[in-house]
Amino acid sequence: MDFLKKIGKDIIISENEISILSKYDIDVTSCNTIDEILLLIDRFLDDADVTDEEYDELDYLANVLAERKYYGSTNKWKDVNG
Repeated sequence: MDFLKKIGKDIIISENEISILSKYDIDVTSCNTIDEILLLIDRFLDDADVTDEEYDELDYLANVLAERKYYGSTNKWKDVNG
């Protein structure tokens, strides 16, 4: 099971997600918020020549992180986790 951990100021992310981002040279340790990671993903997708599979992988991850940010910022995260 891939557990979530907190890094930076308020980033909650799994080891698997970190490894996916590292594969594309996106360093989450330099970020303080999920918004910063989302910006790096967006810039990477705009600038890099990626395959459809790579695009889909990063796009899916960006959506997961955005959803996690939403639930975390609205305090609904507690409701989801019990």
